[in-house]
Amino acid sequence: MSNVLYFNKGRGSFQTLRKGRKMKKESKNGDKAKIIIILLILILLLVIGILGVVIYRLANKPAEPVRMERDISEGLVVDGGSDRKASEATFTTDMNMIWTFPSGSAVSDNAQIGNSASNLYDCYFEVYLEDEEQTLLYSSPVLPVGKQLDQLKLNQALPDGAYDAICTYHILDDEDPETELGTVSFRVSLMFVQ
Repeated sequence: MSNVLYFNKGRGSFQTLRKGRKMKKESKNGDKAKIIIILLILILLLVIGILGVVIYRLANKPAEPVRMERDISEGLVVDGGSDRKASEATFTTDMNMIWTFPSGSAVSDNAQIGNSASNLYDCYFEVYLEDEEQTLLYSSPVLPVGKQLDQLKLNQALPDGAYDAICTYHILDDEDPETELGTVSFRVSLMFVQ
């Protein structure tokens, strides 16, 4: 076998090799390194592709409807003796449960309160602060079926902060508006903010 002189870049010097076996070993090692690098690149491209698909699906996922947390009604409470009309009365309200008020103002900028068109009877409502005194903050005029209150203006502005309150609807008899068929109460939040 004859010797071959070649330049080894790693060592920065010339080396002598025998032709034949050593050249083939270096060639095989070089081929293995190339295959490993190609496999690593393919795996990296596969991972990037999978991440791209996941990100695309998350970005284009249809938005789930936002559900406002609402308190459950305490239900229709029939006062006094139960008659047929009172026991058959059902009540649905059109209202939101969090009312905001600008700092120092007694007028809400977002309160929505109404007597649903699906109801059979007129009503009025009262708002009480949920405190020891059950402070009356508002008493509405009679709301006919299907009507909403134009503006909620409390009897007084409260200091900035969050307050729990009770909104009690009084369902009125259609034949005798002085007679209540029952009441239904909802917990609401009053937010006085700057």
